[in-house]
Amino acid sequence: MKIREKYNACKQRFKNLSLKKKLLLFYTALFLLPLLLISIIIYVEVSQSMTEKIQFSATQGYEQAKSYLEYKILEMIQRTDVVVTNNSLRKQIEDSELLSDLHRQLAQKESIRSYLQSVESSTQSIRIKIYISDKLQMLFDGDYIFPLSEADGALWYQKKGMQKVYFAPGIYLEKEKQDKYVALVRDIPKENNYRERSCVLRMDIGIEELGNILQNATPTEQAVTYLVNRENIVVAVSDRQKLEALGLSGSLPPDFCYNRYVDESELAQMKLNQENVYCIRNKIRNTDWEMITVIPKTDMLSGIVRLQTIVAGLMILFWLLTIAGRTMIISWIVKRISLLNDSFNQVKAGDTKVYLPNDTKDEIGVLYDNYNEMMAHTNQLMDEKYHMGIHLKSAELKALQSQINPHFLYNTLEMVNWLAYGGRAEDIHTAVISLSKYYRLILNKGRDTLTLSEELAHVGYYIKIQDIRFPGKITYKKEVEEGILASIVPKIILQPLVENAIQHGIWEKKDKKGVICIRGYEENGTVYVQVSDDGVGMDAQTLSHVMDGTIASSGSSYGVKNVHARLQLMFGEAYGLSFESQKGEGTCVTVRFPK
Repeated sequence: MKIREKYNACKQRFKNLSLKKKLLLFYTALFLLPLLLISIIIYVEVSQSMTEKIQFSATQGYEQAKSYLEYKILEMIQRTDVVVTNNSLRKQIEDSELLSDLHRQLAQKESIRSYLQSVESSTQSIRIKIYISDKLQMLFDGDYIFPLSEADGALWYQKKGMQKVYFAPGIYLEKEKQDKYVALVRDIPKENNYRERSCVLRMDIGIEELGNILQNATPTEQAVTYLVNRENIVVAVSDRQKLEALGLSGSLPPDFCYNRYVDESELAQMKLNQENVYCIRNKIRNTDWEMITVIPKTDMLSGIVRLQTIVAGLMILFWLLTIAGRTMIISWIVKRISLLNDSFNQVKAGDTKVYLPNDTKDEIGVLYDNYNEMMAHTNQLMDEKYHMGIHLKSAELKALQSQINPHFLYNTLEMVNWLAYGGRAEDIHTAVISLSKYYRLILNKGRDTLTLSEELAHVGYYIKIQDIRFPGKITYKKEVEEGILASIVPKIILQPLVENAIQHGIWEKKDKKGVICIRGYEENGTVYVQVSDDGVGMDAQTLSHVMDGTIASSGSSYGVKNVHARLQLMFGEAYGLSFESQKGEGTCVTVRFPK
């Protein structure tokens, strides 16, 4: 009974309060407390989201640096492949007549030096050395050519063992190079017996370049990335001082040594000298290295700590302002707020030209001014968005126009003109229909992909036009399995290959006649489409130019390199183009993509 009486007394007291006090009480109960709860929830969610984004960013940065490092390693190995497979160099070194001909020794010395200098000059961060038989001492120069016995007695070569390619850490090199280089060591086999060693090739790679790559894998200020080999020797590091600050400069703790069982990157939390850290690690292909990034937890979460400080400060500031604002007189506010609400309803209904007249400078007057400014800004943004839409359509149109091959179009129209002079109406009809369908497939309603069936049709229209221009010159054959015709591919991947085969294969023949054959089949979930010709073929150097884009399809904006890049962009690096060519016999280009 007493509780009910107290409740009724409080209820009556509330009814007797002024409107100002009622509004203040409602404001506190219905706004501030929920706001506090929402702020806490938002803070927790934002903190979690920031943590996930930081971890994702760290993993992505690590993967990008790892991929680039593996690319550079492969590039170095391929650079040594050029030297190892150079038959001319091996003949010079293994020439039995050199021992008795001093003049030839001097000439060969300059020839070898010049060749090694040319290999070295393409990259500033490498140094090339070759270790040859001690009998050819007249060839030794102390810069590029050294005695083989020097390599046999060196730790960096002894550690190589039976490995085909070995990366020796700086600690195994000469004292003056220990902090500057990592060495790539390979045997150069004899010309007539690949099982026997002829000489030794050593490429010194600048540690500074490796350090710069590793620096890109460090997502925070105090993080460090290093390379360690299977002997737990630190090969390179992004920042030596930070490595020492984390206590990793001496013997590496077990969790931070080379781990033969690690085969994929993942962010793991662990302890390092009683400090919580995150660690990412993975193997580096073609080496015995492991790349490890260590990130102090406090460093990774420093952004969240800053967020805590900001949120707490804002909450305190907001509460102080709220307490100070409770003394405001709000008795005549309702009418003006209603007017503002009506204005918002008009805007919601679509009328964005509603402005509120205002001649006061109090809080509501400022709100009116802000509303008017907001509406002016909104109208300005709407106008800008309208004009941006026009510019976007213009940009899309230009991109669409860039897909159209003007050179091919001009040639075709010129052909139609001559056909008209000759009264060949049937050929004109065929050419115009083929040209129309050819460009319809290029435009493809703005889509970036076609089915394989549509790609083959696109090639057919192209060859039909070429056959009208050059009657009897090109024979077209097609053998494609039905089951792969519905496969989705980037548009315009076969026509540039056919055009390349005609321009650089068939047209180079004396009789300018040839056969283009397209064969398609599926094997183990992968689709193979082969475009072959019986043209003049290409040597290795020309093949290289075709792949790097130096030689592109005549008159086409889609070069062979472009086709390869788009296939890999859509399907991954395991897919794309491969070439087989014999000089004087023809070329076969194989397109690979998943079914």
